Amino acid sequence: MKPETFIVPPRWYMEDNVRPWTLNSERRWHWSKRANVVKGTRERFFWLAKEANIPKLDVVKIDVVPLVESRRQVADVAAHYPSAKAAIDGLVDAGIIPDDNDRHISRISFYASVEWEHDGLRIVVTEVNK
Repeated sequence: MKPETFIVPPRWYMEDNVRPWTLNSERRWHWSKRANVVKGTRERFFWLAKEANIPKLDVVKIDVVPLVESRRQVADVAAHYPSAKAAIDGLVDAGIIPDDNDRHISRISFYASVEWEHDGLRIVVTEVNK
């Protein structure tokens, strides 16, 4: 019997060094502050995607990992959804995926915060073969 061969799909890592905001904090902000923060995150992930040389992809899955310098204040696992949404919009802006609908993103997984050398947000894009 021949052993099965597993092909590891291509994967790209992007890491921002700005602390991601949470849904709870976003709810307290004025709309103009929210717009500025979203714009900044989208732009940073646009450039991070370009720097990572991610090719145009049709279908991806996305892992979202908040990075924290200290474990003193850790948010709920899915609380960073607004930051992740802005980062994913940056991937669309960069032309990595055509849209962020379910035709092009098969899954978004949120992971618990990881203690790291700085606060930030890590987005991992994995190509999904149909």
